[in-house]
Amino acid sequence: MKDLVISGKKVKRELLIALGCFICAVLINIICIIVYHSHWHEIFTQIGFTVFVAIALYVLLLIVRLIILLCRKIFSKRNK
Repeated sequence: MKDLVISGKKVKRELLIALGCFICAVLINIICIIVYHSHWHEIFTQIGFTVFVAIALYVLLLIVRLIILLCRKIFSKRNK
């Protein structure tokens, strides 16, 4: 069986994307706290939901990236 090698550059890119999704989820949480006039301690008490939203954003972004990759491959084959 052949070993799968993932370059450090790709790992770093994926970690940055995941961090961006987490920051986006935290910002959504802060906006909801402001809009609904909730207590600020909900930033810490709702961290589980924030992580879940971050994972959902990452998966959604992954699906979009895969669709774009497939479209590029399909259109590049047609041009040859």
